[in-house]
Amino acid sequence: MSVRVQNVTDQIYSAIKDMVSMLGGSRTVKMSDVMERCTTKGFKPDAIDACIDEYEELNVWQVSQRRDKITFI
Repeated sequence: MSVRVQNVTDQIYSAIKDMVSMLGGSRTVKMSDVMERCTTKGFKPDAIDACIDEYEELNVWQVSQRRDKITFI
């Protein structure tokens, strides 16, 4: 059985998903919290933005019009 190695986008997605799961019932997380958490983990802001855009296009989450919140669908 082969194990798939997570790329940077997968790792950022996992970090964001973990943040939401720690919130309990909420499915929304603030963009500022996402940026702070992910940059602390060593991810570059442009990689975080690319991940956010990619998963928004996949309809996994929606980004608010002001780009200040992410809500899982």
